[in-house]
Amino acid sequence: MKNLLFLALLLLFTVAACDDDSTSEKTAPFTDPIATEQMDFDGEGRLYYTISAYGYPDEISSSRWTEPDLDVDETLFDMGTGVVETETGLVVPDFNVLAAYCSSATPLITLTPGWRGEGEPQAGTYAFTGVLMDASGLEIPLFDVSGDLEIDAGGYLPVDVEANPLPADTAKLYTLEFTAVYTVDGTTYTQTSRMRLAQTWRCPVEGTPLYERIIRWGSSWLNGTFEDQSEESENERAKTLLFGMYNLEPLGYRYGPFPRPSDFVDRAEVFLDFPQMACGEFRGFFMALVESQGIDANWLWFWYNNPSSTAPSMYETRLIAAVGTDEMYWRYQDHIVVEVNGKVYDPTYLVFAENADEYEDYMFEDFCYGEDVNCGGANGWCTIDDGPQGICVDNAPGYVEGESPPRHRGEDYR
Repeated sequence: MKNLLFLALLLLFTVAACDDDSTSEKTAPFTDPIATEQMDFDGEGRLYYTISAYGYPDEISSSRWTEPDLDVDETLFDMGTGVVETETGLVVPDFNVLAAYCSSATPLITLTPGWRGEGEPQAGTYAFTGVLMDASGLEIPLFDVSGDLEIDAGGYLPVDVEANPLPADTAKLYTLEFTAVYTVDGTTYTQTSRMRLAQTWRCPVEGTPLYERIIRWGSSWLNGTFEDQSEESENERAKTLLFGMYNLEPLGYRYGPFPRPSDFVDRAEVFLDFPQMACGEFRGFFMALVESQGIDANWLWFWYNNPSSTAPSMYETRLIAAVGTDEMYWRYQDHIVVEVNGKVYDPTYLVFAENADEYEDYMFEDFCYGEDVNCGGANGWCTIDDGPQGICVDNAPGYVEGESPPRHRGEDYR
């Protein structure tokens, strides 16, 4: 199964590379007779995640839903054939995906040298160094080891490395620059490669769906060290993640109607695979974004579950833009957001409020009568002028029985 997974991932990356006509002009064949064939990552605090079927690393499309998601195991770097970037001299392996760990974790890394020359493997030495570089250019030594190459059964034995502990209370996306220096038969070969390594602020909440882009984006948007882990600090991190979602608009993410699949694992997965989706998917993604950083969250659902043309059963928002849209009045029967420590985070409209009452008073200007039947159409989705019956009442402050939408809370991702 592991080999099948690797072949599937390798095919995914190979197809992507073949789409770039300029690739052959930017690279040269890798010809060294020895190389690091594989790097495995383990240790307490290692995060195992899923690559959603389409969208690696940043593209999104609604056309790949039928392709299976891919679970990543210990092997995150496999040389395969490998090429060399002509401009930088960096060695680019066939397979190279994100390593992910919690704060303070000590990565255990296994590096497997491979003989690629003629004849039997040659005796020699190795020196491996790994340096983490953050977005500011700060460099953090991760490992530095050297020794004699050991040969057994016609191949080199793997080298196990206990890396330095990662910083505490930190969320960052690093570039891991790995350099291998091999000396065999009197000749020295130096090879440098790069890969990504993400560090989450805390270990994820149990049950959080972990996807590569969720870990990568969350760690990149937080990008700092935050020593205080009180509720106030949790909410500051959640707020940073909320407004970090502006980064998704240039990638094509937007709010709107879409043919929601009937068979899915969780709404965070749906969000990653569709460029346009509804509030349920927005909240699933944002909950996973927050909980992947070790901050407990729940959903808060405003839901008129008895639509009626004779009583308030819809709400109308203030004039506001959703992600990827222009400002407008939105009217519908239900809406779902995320809570952290009782504070409200709306990832659809990028609104923060201190509590549910404050959120309702700010967000919902009117409560209207109607069955919400027209919201299924793409042309005027949830923007019905004057309401289906043309009857609306002002939203009184706080929760008003019989007028305000009932509130429901939960922890699941369905």
